[in-house]
Amino acid sequence: MGPWNMLLPVLAAVTLVACGGSSDKSPSNEQSASDKLRELITAASGGTGVQAYVLPDSDDYANIPQDPSNPITAEKVALGQLLFHETALATEGVNPSTAGTWSCASCHHAQAGFKSGLPQGVAEGGEGFGLRGEARALISDFDADAVDETLKPDVQPIASPSILNTAFQEVMLWNGQFGNALNGLVNAGLDTAVLATPGTPKAENARQLAGLETQAVAGTAVHRMRMDQGSVVQTNPTYTALFAAAYPQGSQDPTEDAAKAIAAYERTILANQSPFQQWLRGDDAAMSTEEIAGASLFFGKAGCSGCHRGPALSSEVGATPEQMFFAIAFADFDPNHPQISGSVDDATSRGRGGFTGNSEDDYKFKVPTLYNLADADIYGHGASFSSIRDVVAYKNTAVAQKIIPAEQLDPRFMPLGLNDAEIDQLTLFLRDALYDANLSRYVPAQLPSASCFPVNDLLARLDLGCEPI
Repeated sequence: MGPWNMLLPVLAAVTLVACGGSSDKSPSNEQSASDKLRELITAASGGTGVQAYVLPDSDDYANIPQDPSNPITAEKVALGQLLFHETALATEGVNPSTAGTWSCASCHHAQAGFKSGLPQGVAEGGEGFGLRGEARALISDFDADAVDETLKPDVQPIASPSILNTAFQEVMLWNGQFGNALNGLVNAGLDTAVLATPGTPKAENARQLAGLETQAVAGTAVHRMRMDQGSVVQTNPTYTALFAAAYPQGSQDPTEDAAKAIAAYERTILANQSPFQQWLRGDDAAMSTEEIAGASLFFGKAGCSGCHRGPALSSEVGATPEQMFFAIAFADFDPNHPQISGSVDDATSRGRGGFTGNSEDDYKFKVPTLYNLADADIYGHGASFSSIRDVVAYKNTAVAQKIIPAEQLDPRFMPLGLNDAEIDQLTLFLRDALYDANLSRYVPAQLPSASCFPVNDLLARLDLGCEPI
């Protein structure tokens, strides 16, 4: 079985630095605090209790949300894990000198909690990596505003959202533009011209797949990769064998089936080894007293669980648009930031409204998962915060960062009334108790192509310790 299916033993001890309080784990205090937290969780879950927030094991396919047209199998996951990291797929770039240097994982890598390690993810046109992707930068002369098409990098006008726990959301991207499952709620009723606009990546919604599957198909073209005939997927013996195992009945659409394998793998990327998940499964000692206090604020006084719901603490399966998209006035990319190339267009700035064309959706963005936030100090769709505490403090004061019409602000965006000690406790819960320290279990040991990953340029190879080219 691959590393994505391996489960480490429950951690024997979690050593944490409590912000402004004791980390006392004495049985009497802990039991009392845990019992009170369970009561708060039961209330927040509408009576379901702790089970409402438990993430399934990564090989418990029956309990992982999935697209009915793409049932998860171990064979698809094995193939998808490799394709997600495979830099040899990057053959359709604008500049021949950069071929084979990026992958899906370039902007969604485990070291950064499966998002990018810098504000604006860089696929083609980037070089270097660092420890968590924070050192990746544009190659000289590459510019998102370049007139010369061969110098336009693959960068987005919005921060790369995490792949972590995305099995629990029906639609993908900050504006929810990918996802057209037949039984879905979020994009139901949108006109086809809006949902599947011809000549744009949204046209892939016509396949009537769920969000992760649709995004994986669209991403093949958007991110300048190839998976059909002539690609490494179809010519490398290891890949052809894995593809045949994943699709024993054969394939009529190799690009779609490769994308489905990637999506199946992504659905298994779950932060199910974090201290809070261990606590939910019955280990009262998994969280410190201060973390339990922070969790009690999350599910109680601070009201965070009113918006961050379900096992992923993002939104529940079957959520409505009102439960998934919020306008809380986070700022867009700062064009003066040294790591930002290009500008933010109006549609991107308007978030959900820029996609649907409905003014009532303006400035709404999808609620993200809260797990592994500490892996990269980039928060918000515009990377406008650099610490978890700053985000908590922002929501506590509820003073808009971005100037938008007052009537567009979500009515749930209001002061929380937390004091400094409570802000510290809530931050500790978010930073440490929701942190799965073993996301490397989802990363392959090597690729069939023998390429370096998640990026494969010369500087990155030096950073990652790969063999010289």
